[in-house]
Amino acid sequence: MKITRILFSFCLCVSILLLLTHDDLFAQAHEEGTLIRVTGTVLDEESKSPLIANVFYEKLPFYDDMGISATNQQNGVYELYMLENIKYIINVKADGYKTISEEMEVVDNGTQLIEKNFVMFPDAAHEKFDLHNLIFARGRAVIDESSFAELNDFVAWLEARPNINIQLEGHTDFQGNAQANLQLSQDRVDAVKEYLTKRGVKKTRIRTKAFGGTQPLSRERTDEARTANRRVEVRILKQ
Repeated sequence: MKITRILFSFCLCVSILLLLTHDDLFAQAHEEGTLIRVTGTVLDEESKSPLIANVFYEKLPFYDDMGISATNQQNGVYELYMLENIKYIINVKADGYKTISEEMEVVDNGTQLIEKNFVMFPDAAHEKFDLHNLIFARGRAVIDESSFAELNDFVAWLEARPNINIQLEGHTDFQGNAQANLQLSQDRVDAVKEYLTKRGVKKTRIRTKAFGGTQPLSRERTDEARTANRRVEVRILKQ
């Protein structure tokens, strides 16, 4: 019973201390100035798809206040709280992309909310390329035998670079049902991934992403344009 009372007293003291610390931090923030909510998205420059990124801030000029926000994996949204009328250095980092670094002064427009969006570009080591000779059966995710030679060369290329991770990005032509096109592009990159893994490439090295017909290379309605739009691209994520 005595031990129980001691433990209860200890937990109560810790809870009070944490509460006081929390209140002190907010009191200190309000003494220094008003906290402004800074939020926005981090997107890929070409696809405009959301990125998994970290957004860092450091207070200028002495770097005596700092923080970090990880983006939401579904929509690329981040959220920070920063002091009004203070200059900060903002750094945005994402695997496979050039780091963004810029100064920002937090100026409230009367809403205590600032929207700040970032667009990121792949770095030189993470550009993408096409598998030009990859051919599928029409409207299906079956790889034509004429594509095996290029895929085997790609397997050898990956085996020679064991530290590289990739993302297979599937595209279809923009014509037709959008949902069906999205599913077809996913099925096709899954088929390529299966081909590679059956030949020794580790599954953990390969991500897939489907775009359907949302990113056509051409809006022309010629056979050549439609053929160019149906493609699988390889993005290097890690070297």
